[in-house]
Amino acid sequence: MIEKSLHILKNRFGYESFRPLQQEIISTVLEGKDSLALLPTGGGKSICYQIPGIQLDGICIVISPLVALIKDQVDQLKKKGVKASGITGGISYRDLDDILDNCVFGNYDFLYLSPERLKQDLVQERILKMNVNLIAVDEAHCISEWGHDFRPAYREINILRELHPQIPVIAVTATATKEVQQDIISVLALKNPQVFKSSYERANIHYHILNTADKRQALKKFYAQHSGSSISYVRSRKNAVEYSLLLQQQGITSAFYHGGLTNKLRSTTSDAWLHNKTQVIVATNAFGMGIDKPDVRTIVHLQLPDSIESFYQETGRAGRDGKLSTAQFIYNRNDIQHAYNQFVKSQPTAAFLKFIYRKLSNYLRIALGEGEGDSFPLSFSQFCKAYDLNGMQAYSALNALDRFSVIQLAQGFHRRCSIRFRESGTQIINFAQHRPEVNAIIQSILRTYGSSKNQTLQINPSLIATRSNTSEELVFETIDLLQSRELIDASIVHTDLQVTYLIPRDDDRTINSFSKELERQNRIRLEKLKSIIQLVTETDKCINRMILEYFNEENVSNCNHCSNCLKSRHETVTSSTLLRSIKEKPLNIQEIISVTGASQESVIVEIKRLLEQQLIILTDNNKYIVNE
Repeated sequence: MIEKSLHILKNRFGYESFRPLQQEIISTVLEGKDSLALLPTGGGKSICYQIPGIQLDGICIVISPLVALIKDQVDQLKKKGVKASGITGGISYRDLDDILDNCVFGNYDFLYLSPERLKQDLVQERILKMNVNLIAVDEAHCISEWGHDFRPAYREINILRELHPQIPVIAVTATATKEVQQDIISVLALKNPQVFKSSYERANIHYHILNTADKRQALKKFYAQHSGSSISYVRSRKNAVEYSLLLQQQGITSAFYHGGLTNKLRSTTSDAWLHNKTQVIVATNAFGMGIDKPDVRTIVHLQLPDSIESFYQETGRAGRDGKLSTAQFIYNRNDIQHAYNQFVKSQPTAAFLKFIYRKLSNYLRIALGEGEGDSFPLSFSQFCKAYDLNGMQAYSALNALDRFSVIQLAQGFHRRCSIRFRESGTQIINFAQHRPEVNAIIQSILRTYGSSKNQTLQINPSLIATRSNTSEELVFETIDLLQSRELIDASIVHTDLQVTYLIPRDDDRTINSFSKELERQNRIRLEKLKSIIQLVTETDKCINRMILEYFNEENVSNCNHCSNCLKSRHETVTSSTLLRSIKEKPLNIQEIISVTGASQESVIVEIKRLLEQQLIILTDNNKYIVNE
């Protein structure tokens, strides 16, 4: 059977051979056995269930925590000619019904959905009718109360085992300590599972940590010495914009990425980076999940992530082609205090969560007992302004409501528009009779919503653009024009979130149901933050070794190429060693340090000497070569 798997790997996915452990995992799945696969970021986890899902008769059910990840994987499978469908937030009951029917009768290979969807009776009812060949749990660490992305809804996935008790289950994740592994096996009730675990070590990624008072200067210096595709991670939208502009001013092609961008802008920004038209993308952690770009040479962190797990996942987006790559951490003492404020102090208490939940429901005009399954656009800034809320605390509260399956948050920039007619439809049509595109838009609005002066109409700009064969921008321009001529009253609100209510509004009783778990999770978050702070501030121990020991790896030795190892060795480099190194291939300063194991000071001194003697030269891409 594995020969057929290899055929699918080559013809569908374009790879000539399996990565480590993939073949063994796929063989186990094809034999109908449960398995837990712990593979590092970039280790090819999804292929371990996608190939069996294609190869076996029936449909593979994939549980995934993120809407963006579901959409990305479904799109990628469709491009490969694989029939796949995904259930995301904000779809109507009718659309949900159609998707599930297609999966029952339409010969689909994959159905992706969030764990929250499994609570719906309609979903359970249709999955029972499906010819399921495999149950795959992606990002399985979300199951565990000890995991860094714990989602309570993940602990109810075993409903699938009740619906299809004989079907094998595969759980996959990149980051899981021993406690998390045991939790996954227990909660999913895996039957004598085969546990596949590769080492967390990434020998081709060299970790460097720099404590500096001037991060901006340090970032400029870093990119002056490092070419190649890169991601710089920050913790706020403001910093994403500011650091990207800083790099642009240095002549480095850079763009920023965060959840508040329009879907179109997010797509064009990521595509430019994926195709190497942009060297550096400065992003919040909204970027990177599901992206498999093999030639990322550097990852930079300019602020602390919330845990070692997050740091490991984000740095693991470099060097997927196996070539030498650098993970650079640039921080100062203010970042540590900021991280406490963002990840600990801003974490909501049960009382504050009740307060935010009530305010959100009132703001969206949802009555008690109502709202289940309904989606609402939300301008986060307007919401905070309406109730004079601290933005960081309010956003943490909304994320907590999402984590505990009360609501589902989706990021994305939209413009919500409402209008009220001041004049009759006939007068408005007469106004636009000599403007074909404006007339088409007005006609579409009137046909879709009518022309009553007695009510405020909520306009769907995308729908009107489609029906008038124009664009959303032109729809908004037309609405502005009509308002300027006092033909309508209009309100355009910029929204950057979509909120879907997963359960009916029930205020205090909803929060009380998980208040103790909320307190426990807040304590775990504090411990995880302490671990990443220790990793960053500890200067006398190998960085790579600290990461591996955090994930319970034993008998770990020093890597001899992280910044802590290099600092402790204080080795000097000779002219002959340096010349021999760059004769093999062009190297920049950091690569010379990594290859020779010498200190940065020693390398810089010797480079200056060899440059003065004209024995080496610096190329346009900041690499040194022998002057022959």
